[in-house]
Amino acid sequence: MKRKKLAIFIFIDAFGWQVYQRNRFFLDGLVKEAKPLDTILGYSSACDPSIISGMLPCEHRMWSSFYYSPKTCPYRWLRFLRVLPDAVFSRGRVRYWMSKLIKRLHGFTGYFMLYSVPFKYLPLFDYSEKRSIWKEGVLQGRTIFNDLDERGVPYCVHESGTSDEARFARLKEHIAAGDVALAYVSLGKLDALMHKIGNAGPAVTDLVRWYDRQVRDVIAAAEGACDELSWYVFTDHGMHNTTDGYDLRSDIEKLGLAYGKDYVAFYDATMARFWFLNDRARAAIPAALAGHPQGRILSEAELRAYGVYFEDHMYGELIFLMKSGVQIVPSFMGAKRVAGIHGFDPHDADSSASLLSNRPLPAELRSIHQIHDLMVRELAAPGE
Repeated sequence: MKRKKLAIFIFIDAFGWQVYQRNRFFLDGLVKEAKPLDTILGYSSACDPSIISGMLPCEHRMWSSFYYSPKTCPYRWLRFLRVLPDAVFSRGRVRYWMSKLIKRLHGFTGYFMLYSVPFKYLPLFDYSEKRSIWKEGVLQGRTIFNDLDERGVPYCVHESGTSDEARFARLKEHIAAGDVALAYVSLGKLDALMHKIGNAGPAVTDLVRWYDRQVRDVIAAAEGACDELSWYVFTDHGMHNTTDGYDLRSDIEKLGLAYGKDYVAFYDATMARFWFLNDRARAAIPAALAGHPQGRILSEAELRAYGVYFEDHMYGELIFLMKSGVQIVPSFMGAKRVAGIHGFDPHDADSSASLLSNRPLPAELRSIHQIHDLMVRELAAPGE
């Protein structure tokens, strides 16, 4: 079946503007316009919901994966695992399989990972993405897919937990069948690779060349399967090379405060988030972090400008952002420093996302959450 119109949105995780600039062979000759986009402070847990909803985290209520909420934590039984030996049960592979087990036990449909959060602290935190954002939506508001379901517009989205190769194959099947008006596929191999080796080098170039071949094949197939094709290749953020690791947890632990009694903290890889349980902690922790050489406390004005200020302090009363390139080690996300990481200041060059298309791009499109507007525009009058 040949469609009149087809819109394809290909999301290459971490294919930021600087990565694209170093690999300009990518879709050379096919790109009509390309531009950098502002990312959102945080990680995929913030960026993905923003892209598909058109809202900022303060609106859709999804920012970091974990947030302090002991009364709503669904896996409080994990407190019994605190007796397990860290030497064994802190390993990444063990945590991966335990995460899959917990996800199945609780019926979670979204992306769920324990990372390196200590078992003794896990019962203090709820998890924001227990439900699939692709199929069930965000915590607050609607996604493009919710709207398409309601309107009865045929579309396809990648299957979570599958490889990039499988996602390309499935996309080509839908193109050949002509059964969708919009296709959205998210690809993760580049992000995984750059976490391991950094944001440049022969292996990164080789993988970008592989993506180039795959996307060209998709475009060629789509051009033969529809009368009017619009395609967009984009990402959610770039990638920084790490320059150092810093043990921020030790600085806080030296204050003599009791975790869970005086304060609660969540140590992401590039920022630390704090909730204060008494006035002593409310005074001591900000004083210790003010003027810290490895980062800065984000002001309310900055958080509002980034779209991550929450009136109820759902994700923390104080947010401390690390200096770009410096990773918190150890953190609740990992015990070791990695070569590449994202989640630093959105204004840094290596933080910028990218957007490429065979269509002119709106001048007002400047941030990743506005990619949602492109999808709405493409489907204003879908062809059959």
